[in-house]
Amino acid sequence: MFAVGMFLFEWVWGSLSDRTNRKHLLIFSFVCMTAIFILYTRHGSFFFFLVLQLLSGAVGVVVGPTTRASVSEESSLKSAGLYASVWWGFSSIGRIIGPLIGTYIAQSWSFEYSFYASSALSILLVFIVLWSFPPSRQMAGKSKSMIYGLNSSLRSHSAQFLFLSAIFAFMGFSVVRAFLPLYASLRIGMSTVEIGTLISTVAASQLVAILFLGWLSDRFGRKSMVIIGFLLCSCSFLLYLFANTAYQLFLVSIAAGLGLSATSLLLAIVPDVTPKRMYGTVVGIYGSCEDLGIIMGPLVYGLVWSVIGPAYIFVASSVTQVLSAALVFAIRQKRSNNS
Repeated sequence: MFAVGMFLFEWVWGSLSDRTNRKHLLIFSFVCMTAIFILYTRHGSFFFFLVLQLLSGAVGVVVGPTTRASVSEESSLKSAGLYASVWWGFSSIGRIIGPLIGTYIAQSWSFEYSFYASSALSILLVFIVLWSFPPSRQMAGKSKSMIYGLNSSLRSHSAQFLFLSAIFAFMGFSVVRAFLPLYASLRIGMSTVEIGTLISTVAASQLVAILFLGWLSDRFGRKSMVIIGFLLCSCSFLLYLFANTAYQLFLVSIAAGLGLSATSLLLAIVPDVTPKRMYGTVVGIYGSCEDLGIIMGPLVYGLVWSVIGPAYIFVASSVTQVLSAALVFAIRQKRSNNS
């Protein structure tokens, strides 16, 4: 339900960020999340939990399109790749540190205190945004409706290719996050500690590669680096078929992680396919496509695992990465209007 809330509302917040001060949207999100975190400590029904998950996704996702649009707005065409990779780098660090601190608090005291800490952090973020976050410099015409902005964005063939590429690319994440641990345990016989080390190694390789790829993409072309990354990922997924030991699985997984890190550069292509006044809308739709890929991945690959066989999920994911590369290749990097 969390992912569903993100998918349904991310484009809405992105569109609103082109029409109002993004600082206000972020403050609204953090204030709402402060209350939602407190509600998690109440022992309600399973339906109550699902509603909270939906609200968390719908409101918490505000941070994505608003900050991403601001990053795209602040960067130039010569540094868009580096800016996008730095955003992804800090986002990845947050996703690594957050669960570690949250689980430590829950284990040392109780799970309620982890939500109280999250609520306090949201309050702190309100003051940080008030103090440091820049106001939006480019805004769409307020007379234009969000539906008009949505239709305008979807009419661009290059934007369509970018959105579809995001769906296929982010389907690949579920292979590493959801299915690789199962495959390593059932087919390779790896222990729980070895699997945990494997996933952490993949995450670390992605974090290092993201910054390096961003720097390279500004010098050798963002499309080129994204395509190379997706093709590397595709080949790595096929190599899983020949990995019979834990050592081989580690090597292949590191290569797959390096390839998957190219997804961070898709955000850097946004300035190439849309004018600045539409950054929020396009980034919001793009984010919803990411969410859709994350939702579809486990469903598609889970079906492949059950019907055909575990090894074939790597063949299917290899195909989706090739499709992502082909869609990126079809994008025309033409920026006709910067205003």
